[in-house]
Amino acid sequence: MEANQQPPPDTTNATPGLVGVSFMFAMALIAYGFRMRTRISPLFKLTATDHLISSALLCEVFVLVCLLTAIGYGLGRYDYYISATTLIKINKCLFLLGLFGFWASSLARVSIGYMLLRFEISKTWRMVLWILIFTQFAMAIGSDVFQLLQCRPIRAMWETVPDAVCWTAQISRSYGNGHSKRSSIRYYPISVLMGFGTVAAVAGAMKVYHIDAYDPRKDVLRDWMPLLWWYRVEEIGLIIAACTPFLKPSIERLLARLGALPFRFVTIGLNLFALITEIKQ
Repeated sequence: MEANQQPPPDTTNATPGLVGVSFMFAMALIAYGFRMRTRISPLFKLTATDHLISSALLCEVFVLVCLLTAIGYGLGRYDYYISATTLIKINKCLFLLGLFGFWASSLARVSIGYMLLRFEISKTWRMVLWILIFTQFAMAIGSDVFQLLQCRPIRAMWETVPDAVCWTAQISRSYGNGHSKRSSIRYYPISVLMGFGTVAAVAGAMKVYHIDAYDPRKDVLRDWMPLLWWYRVEEIGLIIAACTPFLKPSIERLLARLGALPFRFVTIGLNLFALITEIKQ
């Protein structure tokens, strides 16, 4: 830095995202708690979809711990105020975050897919759901393999290593853009059924917008924060979406205590002959 150039202000851009993601995560915990209550009481009826969403939530907790630890070390501040030793600690946290973050969203999507398979649907839609489920597992594994192969030796991901060989930033961004665009396609059948799937879809679109700022070997860590927060919004939104349908019994009981009428399916008869006669007249 030149002698006459003033250092940047010692501020962080992590706070706005921290507030929003904390609120969403609290909603996810509440929705998950209600879901588990309906699945355990009065009868214990946990299935594969419940275990999948529990695994997704555990991955998300680990991811948030890694992210908050990195923020505690200084992620979100200008690199001018971060020492080389602290920078290595931040990069290690982000490396672990990347390994588990994709599994949080993938397991949530797979949980939704398994839930939809319980409905009476056509063989074509059932086949489509199975393809999407297997695609989720394949992409989660591929994401981890991609991250583990980015640099040789692998510790070059979080510290400077002489003669290290890493993939170019263009390859990393191309993979990120391709993944984000493929992810948005998978939201369409889910978003129709679940409102929070739309939140995840919006987060996916914002990831595409911010993906150019992501470079594992770029000096400005502060620029990564919007992308990191939008990943968390996507993951938590999918977890809430997977739990939302199970809130119906609790909402019905609450409304019944308040004196509201319970939800009922109403069948409306249609007299086609009378309708045609009325139209002719």
